Amino acid sequence: MASAPRPGPSNFTLSEQWLLMAATVFVCGFLGYVVYDAVMATAAEMLQRLLVISPLILIISVHWLSSGRQFSIPIPGSEPGAIHRAGGSPWGVAFVLLLLVFLISHQPSLLGLIF
Repeated sequence: MASAPRPGPSNFTLSEQWLLMAATVFVCGFLGYVVYDAVMATAAEMLQRLLVISPLILIISVHWLSSGRQFSIPIPGSEPGAIHRAGGSPWGVAFVLLLLVFLISHQPSLLGLIF
């Protein structure tokens, strides 16, 4: 009965084995860095958008928590005396923040139009 040939010991010398292991570690480390860099770039982009929107979210949440009732967005000018009341709604601050976000995010193209 013939048996299959068994693989013999490795024909690599000790220095060749170390070289092969070092090359494998280098390639795995480089690929890990490339994947890590791509993941971190995506996460940074998402966090940047969250940081831009966070002042608006903060204003709306403070207004909602301070009202003491269900969440309802009051529309300025819907009441007869609303124009004479000061500090009733954070819509002016929210508008200014949105304007700043727009101007900051489109700064390079706006500078090209001006100069």
